[in-house]
Amino acid sequence: MKNAKKFLSLLAVLAVAVLVMNFAPVDAAAKVDISDALSKSGISSGNSLETAGLFKDLNTIVGIIIAIGGFWIIGCLVWGGMTLAGAGGNPQKRTEGFIKLSMVLVGAYIIVKAYDIAGYITNIG
Repeated sequence: MKNAKKFLSLLAVLAVAVLVMNFAPVDAAAKVDISDALSKSGISSGNSLETAGLFKDLNTIVGIIIAIGGFWIIGCLVWGGMTLAGAGGNPQKRTEGFIKLSMVLVGAYIIVKAYDIAGYITNIG
């Protein structure tokens, strides 16, 4: 009962905080036009002739890394599945198999997001 009261009070505080943040008035000074922030700060577009080849090469390298990562993910899925299937009644091996499979999912997410990160970096320069 005591934990439920703590949880409900925390939930109420979070709800009030969200409401205050959503409906708080915004100053005119807080509204800033950032549509052309890179050129205003002196950073030129990365589409010049001397860097176009470099970005194409980097895109190819990222594609190769993602392909290698895909094969690595398949191998780790098989390895984790075999660990889980071979656990029998051993709870430590079963936990090890679940951890391997969850780490495969984390690694797959990182590999998929690597393309977004590389695209973000190449668009700045």
